[in-house]
Amino acid sequence: MRRNKKWILAVIPLTALLISTISHGQPFYKWVDDKGATHYTQTPPPQKAAQKVTVSTHTPEDSANEIKNLNDQASKNLKATTEEEAAASKKKLNAAADTERRNKNSAACQHVKANQALLQTGQRIHTFDAKGERSYLTEEQKSAQIKQQATQIKNDCSQ
Repeated sequence: MRRNKKWILAVIPLTALLISTISHGQPFYKWVDDKGATHYTQTPPPQKAAQKVTVSTHTPEDSANEIKNLNDQASKNLKATTEEEAAASKKKLNAAADTERRNKNSAACQHVKANQALLQTGQRIHTFDAKGERSYLTEEQKSAQIKQQATQIKNDCSQ
């Protein structure tokens, strides 16, 4: 009788161990469809030959830390993507506003371009001062006005 107790005491933990691993495992099936794609499911496919696959669901010791790191990295990536999209949107809006401003200034641009062409002809150019007297531009004054108008055309006129 004593021998039977020892045998029973040895079999009970072994049986408990086998039952616990069987109850925690989930069956997965691997099968290939008509198109050649491989599928993994928990239910066997209808009318298909499937191979039963053992999947380990063991969680690594430091998985919580790794999950936190992955979530942090995903948050950083999302933030960077959002910032890039905002910058691109702002750049697009600025470009549209710049184009609109240049189009509105087309009449003024034509006047500035005509003045620049006149300055570049080499003719003597005169202006009237506050007293209404005529004065002629020097070559330095012409050169300065040509540069000023070129800058204005570059900044305000559409090409």
